[in-house]
Parts: sequence; C-alpha cells; structure tokens
Amino acid sequence: MQSFRYILLSLGLGGLSVWASENFFWMMPPPGITPLDFALTVIAYSIACAVGLSAVIWAGIGGMPAAFLGGAVMGYMSEGVIVGTIYQPNPFFLVWTPLAWHALMTGGLILGVGRAGGRLGPARMALVWVALGLAGAYWAQFWVSERAGVPGTALFALYILGLGALVPLAHVVMDRMAQLPRPHNGVLWVAPVIALLVWVAQGVADLNPLRIELPLMLALFLWIMRRLGRRDVPVSLGVPVPVWQHGLFLIAPLIVVVLAPLGWAQGWGTLESNWVVAGITCVLSVGWIGWLASRAIRGRRYA
Repeated sequence: MQSFRYILLSLGLGGLSVWASENFFWMMPPPGITPLDFALTVIAYSIACAVGLSAVIWAGIGGMPAAFLGGAVMGYMSEGVIVGTIYQPNPFFLVWTPLAWHALMTGGLILGVGRAGGRLGPARMALVWVALGLAGAYWAQFWVSERAGVPGTALFALYILGLGALVPLAHVVMDRMAQLPRPHNGVLWVAPVIALLVWVAQGVADLNPLRIELPLMLALFLWIMRRLGRRDVPVSLGVPVPVWQHGLFLIAPLIVVVLAPLGWAQGWGTLESNWVVAGITCVLSVGWIGWLASRAIRGRRYA
C-alpha cells in the first residue's frame, strides 16, 4: 500500500512540476506539442520527482525545507540528467534554473506554500496566488521574443489555465495521504538508480569533466537534508484544507491568461523581464540554501 501511495505521489508531483517548471516557465506552448508529448514529459518529471521524494524520505525532513530541497534534487535531475543545461562553463547555469526555478518556484512556492494553506487561510493564500499571477504576467512578456508567434487565446488558456488544474489536484492527493509514504526500500531506490544509470551512460558518451557538478551538488543537498531531518518520526504532508481552497490556486494562471496577452498587444514583449526574474530568484534561492546549510552545521532539525 505504501509503495502505491509513493508512486501516486510521484505522479502527482510530476504533474504539478510539469505545470510549474515547464508551462509556467516557458509560458507559451512549443509548436506542434501533442498530448503524447505532454504525457511523456509528465512521466519524465515524475521520475525526477521520485528521486527528490526518495531523498526527502531517506532524510526524514519535512516542511518548507523538504519542499525546497526536494525541489532542488528534482531540478538537478531535470537539468543534469533529462537535459544537460548545467554542464556549461558559465556557473550561472548551476543556479538558474535548477535552484532559482525548480527549487524556489516549483518546490518552495507552488508546492511548499500550497501545502501551508491550513496555516495561512484562504484569504492570504488568495493574495499569494494573485501575486504569483501578476509576476507570471510580467515574466510572460519576455517569451514573445523567444517564440515564433503568439499562441491563440484558446490554446494559451488551455496550456496555462486548463493544465493548471494539475496543481490543486496534486494537493488534494497529498491531503488524502496526510503523511509521507515510506515504501519498501526496493521501491524507494528505483528512481535514483535509474537516474544514476542514465547519468553514467551519458558520461560515457560525453566525457565532459563538468558532469562531476551533478554529484557534487546532490551531495551538498543530501548532507543538508540528512542533518536537518528526523528519521524517527513520520513526515507530515501538512494540514488538509477544503478542495475549494486548493482551487484558489487557479487565480494565478487566470491572471496570466488575462493580462499577458494585453501586454503582448502593447508591444511589451521587448521587456527584458527574464533578467529581472532570474536575478531575484537566483539571489533568493542561493540565500535559502546558505541559511539551510547554516542550520545544518548547527544541527537545527526539521520534522
């Protein structure tokens, strides 16, 4: 039963991460995307999320640090195994996007803050999602210069708002579980072993010395997680809230769908919003890692 719950949670996190790390990041659907392409992307992200989930279970860490650090592991799986964006001479790509987007935005904000609905309440949660929607509409202005054409209204709404329903759906699944499932060890290590074998095969095919960056970064996160975690108590998935409260998340993609095309029509696509967003998120994510590392050194644990 726990193994099934672990697999279900990995799939739920995969769907959430595809929306947060792909749809919300790229903002415009790639040309010629099909339902099969999207399904394969969900599967790939689900495996990456399973690696992060296994790390969180292994460390016994909970709360916002689990969402952020688990998101970081997922991010480095995505950018270091699924694709190879981190293996560039420019160290900027070690932070952007694995930490600055996957860990901070997908893990810390959309997953972590989404799990805090019981503490924040519906009014404050709604304000968070309004702010996210406004930020997303600003971020979307950059992508006009990156895509060949502006998507149609219906396609854009489906891509951002329709598929945004995956996020509250994942939170509803987590509400039903209440605690982090701890599957049999044989199940727990399947995804990490798959990722390791793929990384080794890629390294044999591409003898790039920068590939050592992936295990070094993962070692840092796993050390922090192990130091902060408590493996003697179950890890809570947060306080359940009514389904309609999770549905408040759709405020964010709705604002993007309404406001982003208005900016495109005004020619705001020349805005270099990418550098503003990248700068802010990189500083915040590196600062968060530094703060967690300092807590790990002092042995301040999270449950």
